[in-house]
Amino acid sequence: MNRKSPSCNARKSGRPLTEYDTKAEANSAAKHANQNFGGSNMVPYKCDKCGFWHLSPANRQTPSETCTICRGADGQLKESYATERDALRRAGHLRKEMGVKLQVYECEHGNGWHLTKRQDY
Repeated sequence: MNRKSPSCNARKSGRPLTEYDTKAEANSAAKHANQNFGGSNMVPYKCDKCGFWHLSPANRQTPSETCTICRGADGQLKESYATERDALRRAGHLRKEMGVKLQVYECEHGNGWHLTKRQDY
């Protein structure tokens, strides 16, 4: 079932994002959008904030996995990016959207690449 999110909004327009309960529902919605709206290349992603599925332009996505070892200053497990390029791309998105300057560094446990606010990397 889809509905408008009470907690997640589109970065550009500020309008509430549509929430989907399952990946299958989000995949179906992405397929519909891509077939019916010219130039659309939407993909589903699971939101860290609300736990539901949303759609996003494919060129904005930077796939990551949660590192099972490394934690940020907030105590939460860090996201891990497969390549330095993926981590740099994500850092660029966050700089543009939120004004946060991040550095990338290789996980000392071999779990990809992480982001940090620390400037000594």
